[in-house]
Amino acid sequence: MVYSAEYEPDMQACGMLDIHLLYRYLGTRIPMEQLLEGTHVQPSQLYTPDSHITLAQKLVIFGNALSQSNEPGIGLRIGQQARFSDFGVLGYAVFSSNTLMDALIMGFKYLRLAGPVLRKEMWVEKDVGYFRANQLVELDSLLPFCSEYWFSAIQSLIEEVMQQPFPSKVIHFPFPKPEYGDLYEQIFHCPIVFDSDRLEWQFDATNLDNPLPSANAITLQSCLKSCDEMLAKVAGNTSLTDKVTQIFLEQPGHYPSIDTVSSQLGMSSRTLRRKLSSEQNSYQAILDHVRFQLARHYLTSTQMSIEEVSDRIGFSDSANFRHAFRKWCGLSPREFRQQAQQDS
Repeated sequence: MVYSAEYEPDMQACGMLDIHLLYRYLGTRIPMEQLLEGTHVQPSQLYTPDSHITLAQKLVIFGNALSQSNEPGIGLRIGQQARFSDFGVLGYAVFSSNTLMDALIMGFKYLRLAGPVLRKEMWVEKDVGYFRANQLVELDSLLPFCSEYWFSAIQSLIEEVMQQPFPSKVIHFPFPKPEYGDLYEQIFHCPIVFDSDRLEWQFDATNLDNPLPSANAITLQSCLKSCDEMLAKVAGNTSLTDKVTQIFLEQPGHYPSIDTVSSQLGMSSRTLRRKLSSEQNSYQAILDHVRFQLARHYLTSTQMSIEEVSDRIGFSDSANFRHAFRKWCGLSPREFRQQAQQDS
């Protein structure tokens, strides 16, 4: 029998539970204000169960953690500290599951509350299980951190619930072996393949249906109810502006026309314009915002040339991109990149 589960990041409504873990590890060294710098996120949001941020804001926080800590393998170290208590009611729901398979399926269902930045899928074929992740947007220098953070956190959490080592077989990473690469095998206790064509973890799945020591049906039902309520609040907070933004972000560089967007949303283009206007927004303003946010990310977190960034966000002419970017923030793309490098 084949089991499978998938998680698709919502670029407009990322959960913040993982930020608690990040700050717990870094809090004695990096003030909260520095960790949130450049995000417009308020510290109080971290303590509101159903609050969320955008994917772009989360990537800025990860970038701040990486640059300000200057600690090799920090993603691995943070993930190793993960405990179910860091993920609130979601953590307790997973911890109370009947079997590890139940815990994994449930974790995927509610993963939006934690808000990982990678597309994730899990499946089981015969006696081998697979975790695979893909980038939603080009992460470049942040890819090792995001991969280390989530894989080491998964291992720590699974071992907490199993109360025994996780039976890893092999892990593939799609980037070169870092200077601290030997740390990977020490943490995951399995062969590591760098410069792979995929981000994938293979593990022994023969015991996925065994009862878990921490199984508790009463606690599980209570936690599931709370998870459903939190998920509904996050989904219910999605405005029409957010929905249009999400459509654009899912197709970077190939943005649909207003007629196509309105059709996807089940309304006429005239109705879409009217409803966006009531939110003090417009199709073009949202498109410009998406392009600007993606351009900022690519300029600060990747080594793409200006021409590559221009093409990636849907400009056929890099001169038009330079003109638009200066209109958006008052700087040319090159000046913006140089200023970001000086500030880091």
